[in-house]
Amino acid sequence: MPLPIAHGLLGASFSAALVPRSTKRAYAVSILTAALFANAPDFDFLLVFAFHSNSWHRGFTHSIVFALVVYLISTFVLGQRRLQEALAYGLAFGSHGMLDYLTSKEGSGVELLWPFSNERLLLGWWGLSEVPSKLPPSGVIKALALEVVLFTPLLIVVLLLLRPRAGVTAAN
Repeated sequence: MPLPIAHGLLGASFSAALVPRSTKRAYAVSILTAALFANAPDFDFLLVFAFHSNSWHRGFTHSIVFALVVYLISTFVLGQRRLQEALAYGLAFGSHGMLDYLTSKEGSGVELLWPFSNERLLLGWWGLSEVPSKLPPSGVIKALALEVVLFTPLLIVVLLLLRPRAGVTAAN
């Protein structure tokens, strides 16, 4: 189960890759928004607290179908002119469940295929930042550092590859 750093950096990378740079401010806002969308599936913790059951965590909010719904709602709210931005937010949201699936070795897994299946899936190869609540503070700091080292380069590469070329000026 990655921590918010990994989710946010991966989500930001989708926005950096897909959203046109109309202005620096709008581009930065879209990157930050995508980072928030990438962490949003973990708001299912509100259901855990409300219903006093851990079974809600990593449930339907982590599914591919729910990410598609988020994309469709984003498309409706943002409109056709901002379709790439809506796609970036949908992919950022969807990346959360996939990242949890890919980087979980222990635990019950993710309801990736909800509503077609309630089975919880996990790849089981590598546990990135697994069970942070059971780590000492130094372990959490090490996990955060590892996530920064692993996921920041992707965002930097996307930002550098897609930056405006010399001679082309972007509006501020």
